[in-house]
Amino acid sequence: MKEITIPIEYKRLFDRDWREAAVYGGRFSLKSHTVARLLLIRARMEKTRVACFREFQNSISESSHQLLKDLIKEYELTDFEVTDKSIVNTITGSDFIFKGLHHNEQNVKSTEGIDIAWIEEAQTVSKNSIEVLTPTVRKEGSQIIYTYNRLLENDPVHQRLVIEGRPNTLVINVNYDIALKYGYMPEVIRLEMEDDKEKRPSLYKHKWLGEPSNMERKIYKDWNIMEEIPFGARLMRRGIDFGYSNDPTAIVDVYYYNGGYILDEMVYQKGMSNKQIADVLKNVNEQVIVIADSAEPKSIDEIRSYGITILPAKKGPGSINQGIQYVQAQSIGVTKRSLNIIAEYGQYLWKEDKEGRIINEPEGGFDHALDSVRYSIASLKDPNQMGAHVHYAQSSMPRNNLNPINQVQTVQGLPPELEEKPRTAYTHVPRL
Repeated sequence: MKEITIPIEYKRLFDRDWREAAVYGGRFSLKSHTVARLLLIRARMEKTRVACFREFQNSISESSHQLLKDLIKEYELTDFEVTDKSIVNTITGSDFIFKGLHHNEQNVKSTEGIDIAWIEEAQTVSKNSIEVLTPTVRKEGSQIIYTYNRLLENDPVHQRLVIEGRPNTLVINVNYDIALKYGYMPEVIRLEMEDDKEKRPSLYKHKWLGEPSNMERKIYKDWNIMEEIPFGARLMRRGIDFGYSNDPTAIVDVYYYNGGYILDEMVYQKGMSNKQIADVLKNVNEQVIVIADSAEPKSIDEIRSYGITILPAKKGPGSINQGIQYVQAQSIGVTKRSLNIIAEYGQYLWKEDKEGRIINEPEGGFDHALDSVRYSIASLKDPNQMGAHVHYAQSSMPRNNLNPINQVQTVQGLPPELEEKPRTAYTHVPRL
């Protein structure tokens, strides 16, 4: 077994005199990896039930399971038995369980005997989820760790633990300087950080120093999370933003229903060739016009050669801001399985100049899925890109033969903007 090192800045996490811990900061502050190591150490020391939560978790692949599995392999911790759904220590009897919080109240409440709960990506956790979780973790001496990068001033977790404060709360604020101190930051990441610091100061402050974004800089607002695509919704467009090595290819379906649009993430993946993209598009049951980034005409031509009906997005002076305005003017719902759309929605911001004034230009980096959305919805107001390729949703069954991130089945529910009678099975997208 290899030696496990924990940075001294995180030493207090081993203590038992706190109830809740807020561990927050910018990128490469070693939050997730350190907490995961800590939990593995505790699980080897004594019998411990560890519950790993996220607000949105449709499958085990979207949990911290993979990180824990990788660390067990890296440190040669042979006393752990790892399956596709669980992790158990064969000597102490410790176990790790993985659950999503959003619209999962009864399942979360029924989880018994939790010694320590870890809530990752806690900046997305809603106030309601916190109120369900905290009394669930009720065992004497139990603890809750929240790890997060701040998004907005009023993130519910930060508001609760840092701004308002709770009894016996531990607060740890860390940034990338820890990774530099202990030699954990790869050179390519250091160069990216330095480049952001020099050329994109507002992005540097948010991304690397963990400072929250100003709500006024948020580009899209008041979108809603939905449980599923409703029966009778019309599939109008499928948008593609191309990526490969550094950026993901993002494919998003856009449905029309009751005067609004519903977004459903289909693919968000790096390293996809045009042939692989075409195969994904051909293997879905619903065929519809595809609108793709016109900056990649060769990719569009190749995908068209495989029999896909694909058109380039129309671009020109001012087209980005015009498209953003048109999208924001619509009632928008997002299926809860569309994790990357939701993440980008919370981090898609207007730029700031060096004096902190907002500029009417989007900040790049969190816009892959949202560019797909803009291409698709903007095309629907253009008569030259309108067409008869419309598919009506017939069921809520998952897509067939796909390897994208969102092959799940959920229950039906609608936000109020997209139905005549309000239902309770929806919630506003958290103020990310």
